Amino acid sequence: MAARDAETLAQLVSERTGQRGSTLPTFDQMSERSVDPVTGYRPSANLLWKIAKSQSVKVSPELIRAIATGFSLDLERVQQAAARQYLGWQVDDPFDMPLGDNDAVARVAHKPGVEASDLPRTRDFLERAARDELDQGD
Repeated sequence: MAARDAETLAQLVSERTGQRGSTLPTFDQMSERSVDPVTGYRPSANLLWKIAKSQSVKVSPELIRAIATGFSLDLERVQQAAARQYLGWQVDDPFDMPLGDNDAVARVAHKPGVEASDLPRTRDFLERAARDELDQGD
């Protein structure tokens, strides 16, 4: 498992913020930068500190988008890190299915340790969806 496949939201935030006097931006500075582009929501410095310290917080799409924006991170990466930390889910592409014409990639959230062979109905659904997409393309 790659390091990125195991990172949490706490790691993403704590590795990119620091105390006054460090070379990293402070929680206050990151709060100013972290604005959800959809709603304008901005998490407080205290909330970012709680996330960095792995404390429980109310996770919302607005918060995740604000963190992705403020920390200049890919939204999907931040979403996956939050799912790992707060839901205990692992998010990946367990079936290694070929890309469709539109380069769609299916990601599946599951408990750690679950393998593709443990998800036969999910695989069937994805294969049916890919066939339906091909049929509609004709």
